[in-house]
Amino acid sequence: MDQTASFNKLVDTIKKEDFISFFSECEPDKWFSKRELETFSFPNNIRSLAGRYLIKRSLCKYLDVNENMHEIEILNNELGKPEVSLGKNILQKTRLAGIREIQCSISHSKNFIAGMTILCY
Repeated sequence: MDQTASFNKLVDTIKKEDFISFFSECEPDKWFSKRELETFSFPNNIRSLAGRYLIKRSLCKYLDVNENMHEIEILNNELGKPEVSLGKNILQKTRLAGIREIQCSISHSKNFIAGMTILCY
């Protein structure tokens, strides 16, 4: 990332049991792409799925988006680092907000998951 670039960081956390409760009550395809649900199956990859949810939740809150959350897809690159891909509607919202790049990181311990999103302008 360019040292002179403007950025905003968003950090969100959730307890593992709170995400389990959320996931069992939500419509997963509202929040996750088919590839995400195949790659990070519930409950085997609960922490990875929760981290992706946190990144999406932060970005949706920042952009004031209440639909098309599944258009934010977070898969791992060849090094295992999560990378964000955006569908048409969400991409348009990010461009209107002046966001040119989104970086993210997921961390977890036994009972807590954290998602960090960096918005570059």
